[in-house]
Amino acid sequence: MSNQVTATLKYALMSDKKISLIADLVRGKKVKEAFVLLEHMPKKGARTLHKLLKSATANAVQNNGLSLDDLYIERIEVGRGPKIKRIRFVSRSRISHYEKYRAYVKVVLNTK
Repeated sequence: MSNQVTATLKYALMSDKKISLIADLVRGKKVKEAFVLLEHMPKKGARTLHKLLKSATANAVQNNGLSLDDLYIERIEVGRGPKIKRIRFVSRSRISHYEKYRAYVKVVLNTK
């Protein structure tokens, strides 16, 4: 029987590159260690991953009855989401185009 528990975040309001940098630091660690790292990290992506990890642990503890001490992060998958195209008005009646990036993040927890 597998004790894998997942939580997924779609359309995160950051680029996948920024989130994957923080995910690399946390991948493979115990959940309690990851919470401490993410709480003290001054990045917006750390707050996003902290919320997602909190959701995954709630799924594990409340729904599946697993112990928080035994959980570790087996996988964090970060993927590219859709881009939203925007325009900005600049001088001399011109338009500048820019894109806002989104990301998909999936956290998989397991027990040792």
